[in-house]
Amino acid sequence: MRVGIIRPSALGDIIVSAVFLPYLKAMYPQIRIHWFVDEKFGDILEYSPCIERLHRFPFKKIFTSKNPFAIYDLYKNLQACEKYDILIDMQGLFKSAIIGKMIKKTQFFGFDKNSIREKIASLFYSQKISIAYDKNILERNSKMLFGSFGAKIDLEEALKLRQTAFGYSKKSKDKIQELKIFEKEKKTILFVLETSRINKTYPIEQYCKIIELLAQANVKILLLWHNDFNGAKELFTQVYSKVETILLPRINLDELKVLIGQIDVVVGGDTGITHLGWALDRASVTLYGNTPIKRFRLPGAKTISLTGNEEANYDKKDFSIKKISPQIIAAEIEKLL
Repeated sequence: MRVGIIRPSALGDIIVSAVFLPYLKAMYPQIRIHWFVDEKFGDILEYSPCIERLHRFPFKKIFTSKNPFAIYDLYKNLQACEKYDILIDMQGLFKSAIIGKMIKKTQFFGFDKNSIREKIASLFYSQKISIAYDKNILERNSKMLFGSFGAKIDLEEALKLRQTAFGYSKKSKDKIQELKIFEKEKKTILFVLETSRINKTYPIEQYCKIIELLAQANVKILLLWHNDFNGAKELFTQVYSKVETILLPRINLDELKVLIGQIDVVVGGDTGITHLGWALDRASVTLYGNTPIKRFRLPGAKTISLTGNEEANYDKKDFSIKKISPQIIAAEIEKLL
C-alpha cells in the first residue's frame, strides 16, 4: 500500500508528525511511505528508516511568487509521482490541500471544516477527520494519521518508538565528532537562541542570567544560533569566563540530529529544535510565550514546559515569554541534570 503524507512545514510541525511513523510501520509493515516536504526542511527527514521516498519541493517559494509557470511546473512534477492509495494532509492549510489536489490518489484524508484553521481546505478532502482544533498537537496528529487507517491507538505507547523516526548521515556524524564537544565528566546544555518569531524568542540578557546561575554546576554550555550570530557572540562574550561555553558553528539540520542526540539538556523557546530534543528522548526545557501551552506541551518526565501566559492565544503583541524568570529555568535545568 502506497501512503503519501503532506506536511511541508514548519520544522516543529514536521517533527511532531514524524514521531508516529515507527508505530505506524509496526502496525502496517507492508505500507510504503512517501513524504512531501518543503526543501528548506527536508534534511530533518532525510535518512528516516520509515520513509521510502522524500519529495522535496520549494513549495513556499513557488506559492509566494504566485508565478503561474512555476505553479504549473509544480503540478507536472507532482502528477509524475506515484498514485497513492491513501494521501494524508497533516498540515491542514489551503496550500497543503492544493498540493494534495495535484497529486494522484485514491483517497485524500484531511480535517473537517470544524477541526481546521483554514476551513476552505476541507473542501478538497474525500475523507474527513474530526477533532477539536484546540486539542494538543500530538492528539491531532495521531488522530489524523491513524484515523486514516481506521485505527485507534494508545498515544503513550505509540510515542515510545519516536526516537527511531529519525536518521542521519555518516558525514554529519563525523562533522559533529570533529567539534570535540562531549566529555564524560561534564553535562552538556544546549541553548537554542533563536525561533521563527521574536515573541517566541527568549531574550539574550535572560539567557545570560541563566548561565550565570549555573556557574557552580559541572556543565558545558553550547550556544546554537541560525541567523543572529552577533547576538550569540555577545552572549558568549559575557559568559565564557564564568562557565565553559562553546559558540557553535552554523550547522545544518542533519548535523543537528547528531548533536541533539548526545546533548543532556536542550533549552529554548517553542521551536522545532526543542521539539527535536523531545523527539530524540533528550531532557528539555521549552519556553512558551504567545502560543497556548496546553495545545503544544509535549509529554514526558524529563520534558519541562514553562509559560509566561497561561491564557496565551497567538497574540502578536504578547511578549510574555520574557516573564519566565531565569531562576525558575535554572532550577528546572538543575533538576534534569
